Amino acid sequence: MKKTRIALGFIAITLLLTGCATQQYYAGAVNSWQGANQEEVYRVWGYPTRVNKLPNGHKVLVYQYKERVNQPVYSTPGSTTIIEGRRRTQVITQGPTYSGGGSYVMRCTTWFELGKHGRVVNTSFRGNDCVATKQFMMMHTYQGY
Repeated sequence: MKKTRIALGFIAITLLLTGCATQQYYAGAVNSWQGANQEEVYRVWGYPTRVNKLPNGHKVLVYQYKERVNQPVYSTPGSTTIIEGRRRTQVITQGPTYSGGGSYVMRCTTWFELGKHGRVVNTSFRGNDCVATKQFMMMHTYQGY
């Protein structure tokens, strides 16, 4: 029983912490960089994973994040229910159930396209882990340095 309470507490805390992270906060941070120059992007986001050159002379700063997450297997013990009737008694037994388990890849790729004058002209992101907290958004929003 104590282990179950500890596990439920851990799950509740995890949900509270991750529940604050949203794709809207991430989009707010990324999309705010329209018009910023390359050095300003580097100052806040760091150096990109790679830089691509486009045929039109623009550059694209590519930031990639990838992490493999292993989820544990959870088991719920079986149970036995006894239903007593007037004429007979029923015994219903259910075995244990298992859920969870597996390995997931969490990733996010973010692009900042720089025009010919070195200023951000387009932003984009894609992935199953492109989320941020409000604090992250505030720290990664372009302030017009």
